[in-house]
Amino acid sequence: MAPQNAQSATMATMATMATMATMATSAGGGALPSSQSISAEAVSAAQSNALIFSRDGVVDRVTAPEMARGHIPFNSPKNLSKWDSGVRISTIRQEIFDGLAFRTQSKTEMAVFWDRKTNRPLVALTRPCIEEFYHQLPLVHAYSDLRLDRAPEILSQIGEIMSFIGQPLSLHPQRHRRTIEFLFAAVGAVIELQKPMKHVMAVRRPSELSPQVQPMITTPAHSAFPSGHTMEAFAMAEVLWGVVQGGGYDASYHDEMLKHAARVATNRVVAGVHYPLDSLGGAVLGLQLGKWIMVQANGAGSVPGIQFKSPFVCPKDPQQSVEVNGPPVDFSLQELRAALDAPSTSDEAPNYRGYVTPIDKGGKETVTAAEGKGFAGLQWLLGEARKEWSEG
Repeated sequence: MAPQNAQSATMATMATMATMATMATSAGGGALPSSQSISAEAVSAAQSNALIFSRDGVVDRVTAPEMARGHIPFNSPKNLSKWDSGVRISTIRQEIFDGLAFRTQSKTEMAVFWDRKTNRPLVALTRPCIEEFYHQLPLVHAYSDLRLDRAPEILSQIGEIMSFIGQPLSLHPQRHRRTIEFLFAAVGAVIELQKPMKHVMAVRRPSELSPQVQPMITTPAHSAFPSGHTMEAFAMAEVLWGVVQGGGYDASYHDEMLKHAARVATNRVVAGVHYPLDSLGGAVLGLQLGKWIMVQANGAGSVPGIQFKSPFVCPKDPQQSVEVNGPPVDFSLQELRAALDAPSTSDEAPNYRGYVTPIDKGGKETVTAAEGKGFAGLQWLLGEARKEWSEG
């Protein structure tokens, strides 16, 4: 299913889920999990005429019915099971949007996602200087050598990453319908959240800095930093792991999903539309938002605030970048996980060479959702999704 709105270019990743969603919903007779469900109400003119004649043939006279049925319960998450999948997804996405605030600081070129409930920062990104992106170009050129090998993946991942992230679990469109719907709701929200972040960061694509990059795919018409595909892939890996965790799947499944997310990130650099630094920023955002969504879905837990801020020294003469800063930083899943898994109170904690650090080492800036205080719709859909992975 191609995106219906041409302005929603960053929704391409969600459009890639269409094949799975089509199979999943057609098996149960439901509409596609889209926010636009009006098409499901349409019938042909011939069928509509047939329905008119059918009613006329069986209804003799209209009688007043007995008032035997009351209202459906007001604002109950249990009502979600009655609605079209598109309505469920839109309702749950709104819960996610309502829970976060997006704030910017022009002077420091910083953008922050805040948890509204606790009024504490979840993840902050500071835009690296333009000299660092020039400094990244040798890596972009080096990765281009992999284009022929990675072309099938790169072209497929332009619009579809769910099959890659779900591969370790053999994610199935009929067995795991609610899980796929949960991913639509959660990752769809992440896709929308990345748009304002990209807008404020406004970083030029590699081909705008070097005529020799020559990407192998169409360059997206929005900011390079942070990488949207990377953000979506890591959020999806974190959310999917949150669904199956405790269902008999050990941490090795999480590891494999994160490896696939990292490969998606690298493929975008290979294609020539991103810098490795974009991947690092996108992965930090995706993991943090994925963890936060699962805290809200579980109604318990906490997420330490994380900030991305480059330690790169921006010399007046770009030719001195290597001399001053050494080789450009590449994206490493191992280093990133070490940085994010380190205790926030440790002064010796690894921090991905200074790029990724806790917002407060004293642990004061922790986004917390107490039990029973999460998002009701998100919690309901998570419960339904987990039933698909239960061994009982």
